[in-house]
Amino acid sequence: MENLENVLESIFFAIGRPIKIKEICDTLEIKEEEVNEAIEKLINKYSGKSGISVVKVENSYQMVTNKDNYEYVNKFVENSKKETLSTTCLEVLSIIAYNPKITKSEIENIRGINSDSQVSKLLEYGLIEEVGRLKLPGRPAAFSVTNEFLRSMGINSIEELPDFELFTDKEIQKEEVEIVEE
Repeated sequence: MENLENVLESIFFAIGRPIKIKEICDTLEIKEEEVNEAIEKLINKYSGKSGISVVKVENSYQMVTNKDNYEYVNKFVENSKKETLSTTCLEVLSIIAYNPKITKSEIENIRGINSDSQVSKLLEYGLIEEVGRLKLPGRPAAFSVTNEFLRSMGINSIEELPDFELFTDKEIQKEEVEIVEE
């Protein structure tokens, strides 16, 4: 395909989410080698002093702002009126991140409270997604984090999350120390 680099640049800009190479190949009806070569050119084109870059997120690629401009972009985003996630949403998000393919009832068992609104908000923000339905009565939905979550955390996969057991043990020890001191 002629001008594939420009076509991909437009697609990445317009779509604004990670796109799998297979999706590009299937949609544009071109070979994977051509796509890989054009993506490599885009990565090189935007490396350096550009305000944007093309990054790999798991087995997908996305156009994002240059991390060197984080301070300025963050300042602008903080001044916008976009809602932030509540503590309860962050709690539910962390439960899902550490327990892929978890159901809403399992989340509620862990938290001990209804989590419908938090799950709905996380779905709305695109941080979690339904990844299937269990073969149980009622066919409950199973949820996992999305590539948007990974991108916003600055990681490529959930395996890069901090070890939950080590984190929990340190927090428990810290709480015990604080309780003893009081």
